[in-house]
Amino acid sequence: MRNTIKLLLGLVLATSTLTFAAGGPALAKKVNSWQATDTENIPTGTSDFFEHQDCPSGYSAQNGGFMVLTTPTLGNGFLVTANAPRLDLSPPQYNEWAWNFVWPSGGAPAGSQIIFDVNCVKGGA
Repeated sequence: MRNTIKLLLGLVLATSTLTFAAGGPALAKKVNSWQATDTENIPTGTSDFFEHQDCPSGYSAQNGGFMVLTTPTLGNGFLVTANAPRLDLSPPQYNEWAWNFVWPSGGAPAGSQIIFDVNCVKGGA
């Protein structure tokens, strides 16, 4: 029993060390479904924010979702200027979904966050 606990603790420490050394945990990728969500903290005053998420190899991005969490009472609303596959690249990349947000009136308020997710399906577009 003691050896089993030591082995499990060793695996947890090794995994934690590897995750830390790699710069943090990567988003878990699933297939034929919505992937793991990603919450981005938007720095106060940001006027333009770009985000993209890719699908696992052999899968294409069919849709992207987002939810903006911000304080609407400050009056500096945002515009969504991109919500599509990576059409900004040549050739277009249909295995990634991209978003772009613009705060034209004073930038993003303090505490703004955006939650992102991409829906991936087997095959190409």
